[in-house]
Amino acid sequence: MRRVDIAAWTDLLGVGDKELAWALKARIRVVEETHADVNRLRLGLRGAPDEELVLLLEAACRSLGMAGERLEEHVSDLARAS
Repeated sequence: MRRVDIAAWTDLLGVGDKELAWALKARIRVVEETHADVNRLRLGLRGAPDEELVLLLEAACRSLGMAGERLEEHVSDLARAS
């Protein structure tokens, strides 16, 4: 991870360099929990007569999954930079 990216992340999250990995991992857990919640909602409504709602929930699940993967990539980049 580039130094400028580290500075931007630490500024955004209000942590120091040493706490950045921990702060990003905490955000990953939040995204994973939210993904699980939305997925349960999606599964419970998969037979709903509102097809657009079902599609929107599927898109939300995909987006949350990608967001979690992106955060994990940042944590990996940070570990390589250290």
